Amino acid sequence: MTEHGRGPTAGDSADVRVERRAEAIAVLETNRRDGYTIPSETLYPFQWNWDSAFIAVGLAGVDPEAAMEEVETLLSATWPDGMLPQIVFWADAEGYFPGPDEWDAGFDGVETSGISQPPVVATAARRVYEATGDDDFRDRVLAPLDSHLAWWRRERSTDGVVYTRHPWETGMDDSPAWRRPLERFDPGDVAYERADRKSADLADQRPTDWDYDRYVALVRQGREAGWDETVLRERCPFRVEDVLTNSVYVRACEDLAALFASAGDDDSAARWRDQAAETRAVMRDRLWSATLGQFVSYDRVADEPLLERTVAGLVPTLGGVPTDAQFERLRSTLDQYFAFDYAAPTYVGDDFDPDRYWRGPVWINTNWLLERGLRRYGADAAADRVRDDSLALLDREGFREYFNPITGAGRGSDDFAWSAALYLDWTDGRR
Repeated sequence: MTEHGRGPTAGDSADVRVERRAEAIAVLETNRRDGYTIPSETLYPFQWNWDSAFIAVGLAGVDPEAAMEEVETLLSATWPDGMLPQIVFWADAEGYFPGPDEWDAGFDGVETSGISQPPVVATAARRVYEATGDDDFRDRVLAPLDSHLAWWRRERSTDGVVYTRHPWETGMDDSPAWRRPLERFDPGDVAYERADRKSADLADQRPTDWDYDRYVALVRQGREAGWDETVLRERCPFRVEDVLTNSVYVRACEDLAALFASAGDDDSAARWRDQAAETRAVMRDRLWSATLGQFVSYDRVADEPLLERTVAGLVPTLGGVPTDAQFERLRSTLDQYFAFDYAAPTYVGDDFDPDRYWRGPVWINTNWLLERGLRRYGADAAADRVRDDSLALLDREGFREYFNPITGAGRGSDDFAWSAALYLDWTDGRR
């Protein structure tokens, strides 16, 4: 058995990995559509923003052409103002909620949601470029990436730290960190039929109706405002400086700077390096919790930190945010996330639920972000623990959407694309 008592033995691990890699490639091929990859056929049948970014990372080592196409198809849905949507409805969405009619968003016939997601796409684009060395690809993606990151700075920030205005926009939809902001407003009478509760077992793993009422109310408020950020920044009751989004944003600024530098545009590279430094400095001040020993999100409406222990508060390592002193404190905080059989649960507070969505399960994408961040700080043993636990889960349970950190049981959708893609990245010998 492995060090933590799970997964293949040393003698058969190589064979298991070869077999699993073939299965991962097959999942991505099955989920592949015309120019993009859906997260899962059962729950997510369209193109999702940060899903496609993680998928491109995994494809870069096995199918570079598909990786480039994944990124470019996503970027082709960028709104004229630079907003890159959370969902792009390239296919018929009949029966899906919330579908295009509910959102009433998009441009030039491209139907989309009206919110974004953490901009992992810039990091993915850099990864794909470095894997392919394709200067034409780099040059094609520079303008839309520049436009998108500029949108975050222009429309969602006043001092370098960006904010989100919907739990779906954070990616960590029903995180307990959002409880207080969501409690503050009454969604009213919102009639809808949930399409994500396909069985009693799955319903117990998804966000509750209490959460969903507020998700839908926020969507309808955005639609009524015509998705005008000027209006919504005054009216929206959920305006949160999400620590994960900001961590990804800092790294995205760095990665876009590197792409511009490789193209010989030193001025643009310097501009994005400066932006990364500005956001990093504000995060160190406003989003650090000395009480918890990690970073936290901040509620702009109530003007207060959201003091919950979520894995998002460890991800600032990805962008080099923690000072040396902060990282030493954060390193000790890792013990709370490593106290489970499988690291790292997405939440470790009083509302911990090992089977419900973002309230405790292990997710492969947040583990990938955390692992990369820990290596940036030279914490290789901790990074190895996160990677090895992730691979053990995937080897044992297959490419599930998320996993119980105590039992290791797979939860949510199966044949989940970013789980397959990040398995490929972690097991790529050239990594």
